[in-house]
Amino acid sequence: MQCRGCEREVNFVPAEAGRVVCPHCKKPILLRVDRSLLENHTVQNCVACGHDSLYIQKDFNRTLGVAIVVAGSLISVYFLARSEPLYAMLALGVTATVDYLLYRLVGDVTVCYACHTIYRGFVRNPAHSTFDLKDLEKYGGREPRF
Repeated sequence: MQCRGCEREVNFVPAEAGRVVCPHCKKPILLRVDRSLLENHTVQNCVACGHDSLYIQKDFNRTLGVAIVVAGSLISVYFLARSEPLYAMLALGVTATVDYLLYRLVGDVTVCYACHTIYRGFVRNPAHSTFDLKDLEKYGGREPRF
């Protein structure tokens, strides 16, 4: 989650939560940890802002993903420029295979629409679906409930 004071990332263990101090600006951060988080390891509500509007996404660095696709595309263009279309298609195929394998191997995270807090290592809640732009417009940027 992000500290509201300095907007830097703050990690916490749910068992220790309640009030956490930002290690960067030393500002206290109030957290609301519900029983589902502690007992079932399932996120129902955001501990940072209190909202229940959450979505699921892959826990993968987007910059790295784009870099893999760009590298595969550039390698393909290189082979096309050398009039070697078979190698160009092979480069695209390898890129697609790497992308698919990473997609299957990387786990999921739960993210809050309102404050963008990321929850790693929790059980996926079936009530949460994947990202939807309409929901971001509806719930994004809301004020904390507490």
